[in-house]
Amino acid sequence: MSAVEQPAGWVQTVRGPVAAGELGPVLTHEHLLIDLRGVTFAEPDDERGRRVAREPIGLENLGWVRRHWTSSLDNLHQLDEGLAIRELAAFAEAGGGTLVDATVPGIGRDPAALVRISEATGVQVVMGSGSYVEPTHPPELRDLDAHGLHDRVVAEWRDGVDGTGIRPGLIGEVGCSWPLHPRERVALEAMAAAQRTTGLPVMIHPGRDPAAVAEILAIVRAAGMDLSRLIIAHLDRGITPHEELLDLVAAGVYVELDCFGLESSLFPPNPRMATLSDAQRLDIVRRLIDAGAGDRVLLAHDVCQKHRLTAYGGHGFGHLTGEIRPWMHERGFSEAETMMLFVTNPARALAVAPGSVRSASVEPGSIEPVATDATGIAPIARSA
Repeated sequence: MSAVEQPAGWVQTVRGPVAAGELGPVLTHEHLLIDLRGVTFAEPDDERGRRVAREPIGLENLGWVRRHWTSSLDNLHQLDEGLAIRELAAFAEAGGGTLVDATVPGIGRDPAALVRISEATGVQVVMGSGSYVEPTHPPELRDLDAHGLHDRVVAEWRDGVDGTGIRPGLIGEVGCSWPLHPRERVALEAMAAAQRTTGLPVMIHPGRDPAAVAEILAIVRAAGMDLSRLIIAHLDRGITPHEELLDLVAAGVYVELDCFGLESSLFPPNPRMATLSDAQRLDIVRRLIDAGAGDRVLLAHDVCQKHRLTAYGGHGFGHLTGEIRPWMHERGFSEAETMMLFVTNPARALAVAPGSVRSASVEPGSIEPVATDATGIAPIARSA
């Protein structure tokens, strides 16, 4: 990559600021450590399913788990730091440089563990901040209004989580249900304000309904979010119309196709939703590039269950860089196009907005917010 093509700015990782041009290939949405048992588990309605749901994952039930992955309790949590190190090392071996861990409080975020995992593998890790869907909000978040939620994110940005100096490089993934819970609406308003204050990008997990993204955009736009700093996740969870993707790009939004490697006949627990194949996902990417929208496309796996790890017979974090990227070249993608998708786009999306800090070599704890008015956080609602 020439000096002219080098991504500008810097990105906040758990080990400190890194020049955007030094990230290497990036996975923009993953989970190294996560616990979804309290929100995602779907109880099977048959006797065998209820029994298997409580068994550890093994070869004898792996086929069932792959089809009913939200109904296996063992599948829905991965808190083994050693396993995370081994799995992330495979990404490094496949040419990976940086991973965004989009885990937030309430579903297993562990900043100190992320630092150790990053140090052990050499992979840069970008940590998320904010809140997921309402059932996962921990007690310390439930009592906060929008100003309080904003201030919590800004405190993590200034001083690190709980004053550790381990700072987030992303707001999100911000969780939205369908229909949108009132507390999630407040969180969206708060995170829009936090984006303006910090200059960080925001990633949003939309609810599973065709109208969810439009509703989210209306809320965050009204709250003053810079849409060029917004990433909408899971747009390949089902079939998102091509015109809707182009409309998002026209608004300045990054469209994230983050289910690579997840190929199943259905998306549980909704039997009406079928997942795409990786070939179909690449067809979507090709159409977006051909339509002139390729510079707003991000790619990832959203690994958040054990059955997708190599230790449990899955594709692992090295799937995109090790398997899909070479396949893209065989399918006619140029080197410049894959460089755009894996390196340049993520670096631009994650780079801290200019003017939000004093310098790119800032030390943890020395950040000051950029106020947009006298309060720095208006307009946001003051009640939940």
